Amino acid sequence: MSVPSRRNHRATLVTVALAGGLVVLPPTTASADPPDLDLPTCSSTLARAQVWPGLVPTPEGQYRHVSDGFVSYLLRQPECTATGN
Repeated sequence: MSVPSRRNHRATLVTVALAGGLVVLPPTTASADPPDLDLPTCSSTLARAQVWPGLVPTPEGQYRHVSDGFVSYLLRQPECTATGN
């Protein structure tokens, strides 16, 4: 009859404790969605044309000034050329 050694018992306890610790620990920020993977869409790129050069005040109210050159530049960006726009 063999008696289990203390060493095997201790190794089993350490293994169980480590496995239990992995289950209990909360996920870290490494499991979050990195912002670098959120690639811009063509619509989000074209939305930049609404901001620049901006609003021009007139007696009738605000007038949104849009640069055709800036819009055509935005349409040549990779996220817009891939969609066929």
